[in-house]
Amino acid sequence: MAEFSPYLNPDWPDAVWDVSGAFVNDRELVAFYDFCKLLLHFEPFNIVHGAPLCTWNSGRVLKHLMCDAEQMRAAGLEYEQRRIALYYTFTNLNLTEAHTKDTLGNALLTFARNHNPTKRNAVILASDALYKHVRSNFPELRVVSSILKITNSGGKGKLDVYKRLAEQYDEVMVHPDDVLNYDLLEQIEDKERHILLVNEYCIRHCPLRPYHYSSLSALALNFFGHDSSDFDARQETNGCKHLGTLLTHPKHSVLALTTAEIKRLRDMGFRHFKLQGRGHANASAVLFDLLRLVLRHDGADENAMHAICQRFWESILPHQQA
Repeated sequence: MAEFSPYLNPDWPDAVWDVSGAFVNDRELVAFYDFCKLLLHFEPFNIVHGAPLCTWNSGRVLKHLMCDAEQMRAAGLEYEQRRIALYYTFTNLNLTEAHTKDTLGNALLTFARNHNPTKRNAVILASDALYKHVRSNFPELRVVSSILKITNSGGKGKLDVYKRLAEQYDEVMVHPDDVLNYDLLEQIEDKERHILLVNEYCIRHCPLRPYHYSSLSALALNFFGHDSSDFDARQETNGCKHLGTLLTHPKHSVLALTTAEIKRLRDMGFRHFKLQGRGHANASAVLFDLLRLVLRHDGADENAMHAICQRFWESILPHQQA
């Protein structure tokens, strides 16, 4: 039986954690990784996903978090040094063959191919055109079917769709609503090749989700000229911004999973858990979820883990001048 660090959360010590923040929160993620590796003697996450602002991306990249080419390269080298796999979120739904010539996107694919010590670097995809491009020109990289693909192709809740995607892709993202569809999940084969999002803060059974993803893809193709007023108006009546809906609605409360729900998924055989964090103004939310999920919790009469968390937060604060 494998031995695990006493500092790991005992509910899922063998989990593969896949963390958002590549090219946005790199400094903080590297600091957390090094803190756990050097002080607690375990690796807190295995994969970091994300993408800079480019036509292939369909994430919520904030304008003030855009990085330049040297910063992207530096971040990639930091992850390579620590043998952390890079998963690019190139999930734009609206890409055509013409878009596959994007200079920045291809440069990032080349980097991932050439700096791939784990042989696990991957591309999360929603576009068939980009899928063909990656498979043909970068066969060393693994491909992952994105939430956007299964959402906007009407695959939610359909076992045959998951089976077909598992035949085509190396890994498959499960639709957030299906993460609690236990009857469906029990029938999925190769559970370790299916990725479950555990901290989704959008509402359950969101009717706006497909339109939201389409809107994000259109935004990436026209970042400074895109008109988002229609989506904003729809969101106002969707419950996304209503605290009562998010926390207490019996059908539409947030999809962030409880400890009992994650344990049930782990006991079913799932191991690859994804933490989203795109669109946040800083790394605090991602770090909070890492501390909450990866580390064990204090018992009733101890405060060791509380002290360790406090030491981490203090370690990443800027040094104050005397």
